[in-house]
Amino acid sequence: MEKLYRLLYPMRVCLITSRKDKKDNVMAAAWVCPLSGDPPLFGVSVSGKRLTHELIRGGGGFAINIPNPTLEEATVICGTNSGKDVDKFEKAGLTKEEGMRMPLIKECPVSIECELVNEVEAGDHIFFIGRAVKTVNRFKDKGIYHKGLNEFTSV
Repeated sequence: MEKLYRLLYPMRVCLITSRKDKKDNVMAAAWVCPLSGDPPLFGVSVSGKRLTHELIRGGGGFAINIPNPTLEEATVICGTNSGKDVDKFEKAGLTKEEGMRMPLIKECPVSIECELVNEVEAGDHIFFIGRAVKTVNRFKDKGIYHKGLNEFTSV
């Protein structure tokens, strides 16, 4: 069957960071969106099979890190490896920066740390809803957009 969601591509790619206890992870995700301006709510859709799912649920939050075009290779690494098998921060050459409760990515122009406020079952994914509790604007740059497979564009 055709993957109908691909009709919406290209979509901005984000690096989602999460933490439970002392386990940190970073996952590439294109299914991320703003939900509300007041309060500032954001959503990310994550498969229940992913380590990120376990860490968001158990750790009570996540951070949305917006990569620039220089991080395309790191984004592919984070999207094609499992945090169950490898430290993706290390493998991708990403620097952890401490947020309030979640790790942030120092190389990203923007990071938005969110406290988990709700989750909704959405077919084969869970849609996690978080309230922004910390925003770090480091510098302005273009974002990267996923076109499918390992193809990207920047805007």
